[in-house]
Amino acid sequence: MRILLATDGSGSAGAALDFLLGFPFPAGSQAIVLSVIDGKTFTEDKDLSDEQSRTIRETRDMVQADTEQFLAGEAERLGQAGWAGSTQIRYGDPAEEIIRAVEEHDADLVVLGSHGTSGVKRFLLGSVSDRVLMYAPCSVLIVKQPAEEPVSGTDDRWRILLAYDNSEASDKALSLCASLPLNDRAEVQVVRVMPMVTAYRQDIRQQLNTIWQQKKLAAREALDQAVQALRWSTSHVSAELREAADVSEELLDIADSTGADLIMVGCKGRSAIQRFLVGSKTNRIARHAHCSVWAVRN
Repeated sequence: MRILLATDGSGSAGAALDFLLGFPFPAGSQAIVLSVIDGKTFTEDKDLSDEQSRTIRETRDMVQADTEQFLAGEAERLGQAGWAGSTQIRYGDPAEEIIRAVEEHDADLVVLGSHGTSGVKRFLLGSVSDRVLMYAPCSVLIVKQPAEEPVSGTDDRWRILLAYDNSEASDKALSLCASLPLNDRAEVQVVRVMPMVTAYRQDIRQQLNTIWQQKKLAAREALDQAVQALRWSTSHVSAELREAADVSEELLDIADSTGADLIMVGCKGRSAIQRFLVGSKTNRIARHAHCSVWAVRN
């Protein structure tokens, strides 16, 4: 697996590297550690004096040197953990440069940290992570780390919530999860949340109930098949079928109540309507979840 780790040297970016080093990714995975320096900061406007322009260039060189030193330390940590990898510095808009780097390196996954889920921090998530999630041609892993808790579970076993609805996108997430060398290092809870449907007329409600029971039976069978597929990766697998008016909110509540470390959810491609769906569902989970979110691109 080719993984692009986007970092800015912040604590959340450090949590992303910790996740990368601690999570059971496939053997032989490679990492490219990318840092993007916002190009607007060092733009030399025409009305600047020679001294001002020189100061900007000197500051840019200092930032470049500091970033190179930081990335060297990150590369050393990766090497000590047995990872093959490289580093890269780019100038420009962070989200745009991350997406360009993904395309150039043909990355399978881009990993980046989130600053959390409150106030201004939610805005920061939207300014970069949302755009990468919406436009990146590969899967996106947004790492979150509550200040009072470690990145992984307290029992040293990763708790993964796999959102599954038997769609093509969720099948992709299931296949990816099943391919990971989880073994005894993780437990997976496969969750299907069916949206509740209501009607005012009793005869329609009765007809809907018959259809609903058939759908629930099919959903349980699909969950059983998903559990069997995951047992190749880990024996610690469970499944749950729920009904809720708001699917995303229910998934977030389950993740909180079970202490999940990671939500894996499938998302569709890059057409206009698919980007809208990503923004309305997967992006909502990524924005509001208290744990890390792996959006698996279909």
